[in-house]
Formats: sequence, structure tokens, C-alpha cells
Amino acid sequence: MRRKLKDGAVQQSAMIGRVDPKALRPNRSRETLLPRTVTFPAAVVVTLWCVVGAPIGDALAGPPERVGFEGASQRLISGGLIRGDRIEGYLAKPEGAGPFPAVIGLHGCAAMPGTTRRKLVDELVGWGYVVLLVDSLATRGIEHACAGGFSDIAGNRRWDAYGALAFLARQTFVDPKRVAAVGFSQGGWVNLLVAEASSFELFGRHSNLGFRTVVAFNPVCKGVVGPLVIPTLILIGALDQWTPAAHCAEKIDAWRTGGQPIELVVYPDTHHGFYYQELQSGRTVFGYWLEYNEEAAADATRRMREFLNRHLN
Repeated sequence: MRRKLKDGAVQQSAMIGRVDPKALRPNRSRETLLPRTVTFPAAVVVTLWCVVGAPIGDALAGPPERVGFEGASQRLISGGLIRGDRIEGYLAKPEGAGPFPAVIGLHGCAAMPGTTRRKLVDELVGWGYVVLLVDSLATRGIEHACAGGFSDIAGNRRWDAYGALAFLARQTFVDPKRVAAVGFSQGGWVNLLVAEASSFELFGRHSNLGFRTVVAFNPVCKGVVGPLVIPTLILIGALDQWTPAAHCAEKIDAWRTGGQPIELVVYPDTHHGFYYQELQSGRTVFGYWLEYNEEAAADATRRMREFLNRHLN
């Protein structure tokens, strides 16, 4: 349920700073919505007006190329290595020789629908980024990782992300010092793991490679300890039952002890999967309600573009 304002605009509340996690816990009923305005003690609440409609990319991307690469090896305390899996992905780039900044895209637990995938690629390439969308499921023969054992898959996907980073660093048209990751749901969780200080110890210290920044849509926040050591943008719905916004709010202060800007944006009246156009009618998946929200998706796209531009350019 969305309540539009006059002139086709919608009021969004971007809650950045200290927030009250109790105010963000979603009600299991779709009919009983959280209040649009929530009071947060000692909070900075920024209210903005955004006109309906997503930004249009400066140029459309050509068909992405299917590529293969090795996931990063895991270095053991004993000094040994566990080799990463063979992973595939979709690669697209702007016209020209570069080197360009790049974005690695990480899908949710059931991959990324085709329409949303194309939209994301077209936007990012239109903004001047090389894009590598990682497919962590197909080469492992997995249809989805939304149920039993998905925690192990999420852990492995961190090494997929670093393998994708190493692959991009070998491309002459990529600037390896300007690579970000954008993830959705489980992929957003992987992004937060990538942003943890422990990830640098496991991978970056040995390779001299690292992500510059991450953007996480609807991430799983509960299992992320922190601190987060690179700039991080989290975009999530207040009514998200699958990955509750409250779990992110509870962690935000601890995550910020790394000294990097960590932004949490919570959209009122918004459910899990709000960026996916395929969910316009809404549906229940694994017991959780998922629904596209055009206004939230448009605002999130704008924020993502500004955040990437700020930290990669």
C-alpha cells in the first residue's frame, strides 16, 4: 500500500544517524502499516520530495558478455590455500578504452530477474561504469539459496566477489583502484561482509586489491559484526519482513567505529524486493511478502548514483 502525494510525488523519509530499532520492526500483517513519520530520539531525520520516475542512463549498454573467472582462494592460518570455485558472470562496459571505474553486481538468493538485470546494467554503464554481474548459482548447479544451507553459500559468495574484483583488475579498461560492489538481499549481505575489516585481513592484505565502496539493497544485517571499513550505503524498506530494517539500525553505531561513512536509508510503506520491477503486483515468497515500489526504487537509484559518484570519481 502506497499513499501518493499531490503532483505524483511521494514523501520518503531517509533516516540517517541514530535510529530506534523498535520503530522499524515490521508488522507481519500487510494491512497494518507502520506510521509514515517515526520519531527517533537524537536522530537526524531528513524528509525529501522525489518526483516519480527513475533517472535515465546517459547511454544504453550493449548486450552483456558472458565471462568466467575463478573465485578468490581462501588463505588458511596454516598458510595453505582453498581454491575458489569457477564462477561465471555478465560483463558490460561503456564505449572507449578506459580505464573506467567498475561495479560488481551481486544477486539475491534466487539470482536476478532479467528485466531488473538489464535495467541495472543499462543504468550503470550509462553512468560510465564497467559492470560485472556475478552468477554465484548457475555454475554450482543451484536453483536458489533461499532455504537450508544458504549461510554457507553466502560465505562462499564473498570469495566470488573478490574473484570478480581480481578478474576486473586484470582488464586494461578497468581502474582497479575504483571498484564498488552493489548487492541485493543475500548479495547485499555479502557486500556488508566485504566491507568488514576481517575481509581485508583475509584477502586484501595479500593481493593489494580492495573494494572502494559498497551499496546494499535489503541486506541481511543481523550476522554482520563490523566495523565496516569502506563507505557503505544501505537501502531498505520499513516493512521488510525477510531482512528487517531494525537489524541494520541495531548495528549502525558499531559499524561506524571504523571511521567510514555508513548511511542507512529506510523507506516507509516499503517491502522486500522494492527495486525489482517484476514484483509490481507483489507476491509471497518463502513466507515473506515481496513488492516493487516505484517511488522507493527511483529514490534508491538516485542515491546509488550519487554515492558511487562521490566515492569512485
